[in-house]
Amino acid sequence: MKLNARTTWLLIFAGFTLLACLNTAHYYLDDLTRNHPGTFMQRVVEEFTGAYGAFVLLPMIIWFERRFCFGSNWVEAVGGNAVGALLYSGLHTTIMWGSRIAVYWVLGLGWYDYGNMYWRYPMELAGDVFDYSLLLGLIALFDYIAARRKMEVKEAELEAKLSEAKLENLRLQLQPHFLFNTLNAISSVMYEDVRKADQMLSQVSEFMRLVLASGGVQSVTVDEELRIERMYVDIMKTRLERNLMLDIRVDDSAHKALVPFMVLQPLLENSIRHGMGTTRTSIDLEIDVSRNNGSTVIHVSDDGVGYGGGPAGIGLSNIISRLDYMYGNRATFAIDARNDGGTLATLTLPYIEGDSA
Repeated sequence: MKLNARTTWLLIFAGFTLLACLNTAHYYLDDLTRNHPGTFMQRVVEEFTGAYGAFVLLPMIIWFERRFCFGSNWVEAVGGNAVGALLYSGLHTTIMWGSRIAVYWVLGLGWYDYGNMYWRYPMELAGDVFDYSLLLGLIALFDYIAARRKMEVKEAELEAKLSEAKLENLRLQLQPHFLFNTLNAISSVMYEDVRKADQMLSQVSEFMRLVLASGGVQSVTVDEELRIERMYVDIMKTRLERNLMLDIRVDDSAHKALVPFMVLQPLLENSIRHGMGTTRTSIDLEIDVSRNNGSTVIHVSDDGVGYGGGPAGIGLSNIISRLDYMYGNRATFAIDARNDGGTLATLTLPYIEGDSA
């Protein structure tokens, strides 16, 4: 929990007050053990003026600690803080002397006898040097923790920005990769069937309009993702002369699950390109989305020629990298041959609910 300056100073004041209470109890009980009763008000005045006098001088100690920091020049730090300790003791003793006389007068306790001030200042100096050193150390520790926390926040922000930049780069890789492959497909049919090429160009234009309208979003709901993927499959249907079927099943509890934007497009492309091989003229694709124990599980399968293994291409590598940046070890991706022929890819993501557009 982050505290503001006012709250911090109130807590420090409460700490000095607690210290005054404890010291009052200690010295008054010590008086009682020595058979010196009737000193309670004297102890209250002495300990509270001593504690609050130190509190008043705390900003001065903070200035000396930050001006003569021990992390830089040690000779300068020792010399500077030696002056600070002497100044603190002199001011602290003077504050206690004056405030005790004033409080005694206000309470009608008579004259406060602080002893021979010629010896009182060096006498208080012995204890004040210890108090100054203790407060100096606590302030240095507080500053160190605050600096470390600030550095950690900056590092976290930098890491987040770096991850965001990497994610954006990965997301942008999908568009030219998809566009390049699709334009190649259009080029292959342009001179054979102008009507089909024209229809594909129209579909690609609408698809890219929808993709670019996403505004750089990294995650979308399952429903929004499937809308994109249906458009992609429609483009490929036109190319394959409708010899392509897509069956989608989504659990009622999974429609609003957030998934990486266009994460399924490389899987569908992989199924169409490699699943049909050189002999197939048709292929059936399936997308199954379910919610299981706090996870969103997506299966993308086909009845094609089967998974041939080998190194992952740009699309699959992109999926793996995006999942790693977005979810770390909370997400998994696997692709393998299906038992009854074809390929099965499985994405398991942490379930995060979003709002459908």
